[in-house]
Amino acid sequence: MKLTNSLLVGLTASIAGAAAFDINCNSNYASYYGQNSARNQKQLGEYCKDATEDVIVLAFMNGFPNILLNFANACETTFDGSSLLHCPNIAKDIKYCQSQGKAVVLSMGGAAGSYGFSGDGDAISFADTVWNMFFNGKATQRPFDDAVLDGIDLDIEGGSGAGYPAFINQLRSHYASDPSKKYYIASAPQCPFPDAYLGSTLNSACFDMVYVQFYNNYCGLNAYPTWFNYDDWDNWAKTKSVNKNVKIFIGAPGSPSAASSGYVDGSTLSTVYNAVRANYTSLGGIMTWDVSQARTSGLASSIRSMLNAGSTCGNGGGGSTTTTSTTSVPTSTTSTSTSTTGYSTTSTTGTATTTSATSTSTSTSTSTATSTESSSTTSLPTNCPVSGKQCTGNQQGCNGQSFAICNGGTWYVQPCASGTTCVMSGNIATCDWPNGRDTNSCSISGASSLNKRINFQQVSEITQPRLRPKPAHPKSNIPTRVEFVAGSLNNGVYSTVVKIQADKQAFTGNWAISFNLPSGQTIDSASRGSVSVNKNMVTISSDTTSEEPRNMAATFKISGTFANDYKLPDAGSVVFVSV
Repeated sequence: MKLTNSLLVGLTASIAGAAAFDINCNSNYASYYGQNSARNQKQLGEYCKDATEDVIVLAFMNGFPNILLNFANACETTFDGSSLLHCPNIAKDIKYCQSQGKAVVLSMGGAAGSYGFSGDGDAISFADTVWNMFFNGKATQRPFDDAVLDGIDLDIEGGSGAGYPAFINQLRSHYASDPSKKYYIASAPQCPFPDAYLGSTLNSACFDMVYVQFYNNYCGLNAYPTWFNYDDWDNWAKTKSVNKNVKIFIGAPGSPSAASSGYVDGSTLSTVYNAVRANYTSLGGIMTWDVSQARTSGLASSIRSMLNAGSTCGNGGGGSTTTTSTTSVPTSTTSTSTSTTGYSTTSTTGTATTTSATSTSTSTSTSTATSTESSSTTSLPTNCPVSGKQCTGNQQGCNGQSFAICNGGTWYVQPCASGTTCVMSGNIATCDWPNGRDTNSCSISGASSLNKRINFQQVSEITQPRLRPKPAHPKSNIPTRVEFVAGSLNNGVYSTVVKIQADKQAFTGNWAISFNLPSGQTIDSASRGSVSVNKNMVTISSDTTSEEPRNMAATFKISGTFANDYKLPDAGSVVFVSV
């Protein structure tokens, strides 16, 4: 269709009036759209009528290189004689959302589907196909007609890691051929570091945004501050990422029903976000799964408010317009940051009030500062650190199975994760497995001004390799993949997420999964189906009255108790049957 002059004027005015997405800000909000998670999903354009979200992630292309698209109730029509979705309404809304300053990207992968590359050649060829079908190329069948997307997101939760770097590099070569707009590459790894599926790709290809899923895992938002591991991802961004200016988003469930574990309310999420923003320049903002859940629960509006309060663009968290966290001692620094917009790179130098200082803890991420704190004005306490009692400077300490940080002259004491104890490593308090240590001892650091980085995530970081998901293909009458993911551990009580994903063929609503429970563990309940136990063999059988007749995936939570160190069930012991 040819635009008339009046239409052109109206469109130009609309674009001029909308604040365009700026990847250099630490206040961006990305949310997934397309899977009708809350069962009340509206037309895409409805979510773009206000300034709540900055990035809309269309979910999903759940099959490739043989393309399969699934947007639930948002698009159910196909091209004549083809199974490929044709979505003219989404196409219209993509252009409307872009006119409102929002970026719209397409997510490849998801929890259910058949996807993956056989090798680099397969991946390169598919990058050409994606460019032609969804970007500024040409194809006889384009699912979104003449709408041109702003980028691709990789939410890879299955298959091998083959070909993804080649896919990204080839797609970026197409991006470079069109200087008329900015294009992006994003990914959505789970929080355990490194990601089980994209770990090597993240180290070898250039990403602009990484939406870390801080839910359905032991390192989720609900584990803040003890096991929440943003520091791992910040360290990756600054030391291993190809793009040292990549932006990390805090991924959150949009409501309690949006994930098996990890949901926190707006107040708690604001606490986490503000602490991260005050300490990390890698922060890009917040991501939610999904927009229907976050809008329905009201979390979306809370997120927009917290993002707007004291955000910065260009030099990230800790900038001159950002209020520093109350958990730290201000120090003066002069920092130089480099920001990336599309492919052009610019440098910005500015003076900021931050709280960072050289760290010698287990993380390799460091920054420097000059302390203005005097070390001679207050004597050091000699007893155990107790919340609210006097301390000095940047002290840290241990009180049995709790770690302590000096905040404004008084101790802030928090418990370590279940099964761990506080240990002093030099002047740094860390939570670690006991390994024969005294779990009831007290100690404090011996200097009043430690020149240490005040960072709850860093000093209490626990990332145990045995808690990382280890997917396996079980014994089954239908090709499937199963993995166990640590959800939460607290005072000898665990919750673990069980993920079952069909490889290609859907399984019925009448299914059962059996597996060996580790020694010292019991299972009390499952959020889906019924549980039976024979010695250490657990069987969970579906409730056929509440299951769909055909399923590509089943995700649910099991809960119980454990003794000593928690271990995930052995995915290799799984038997899955679909009748």
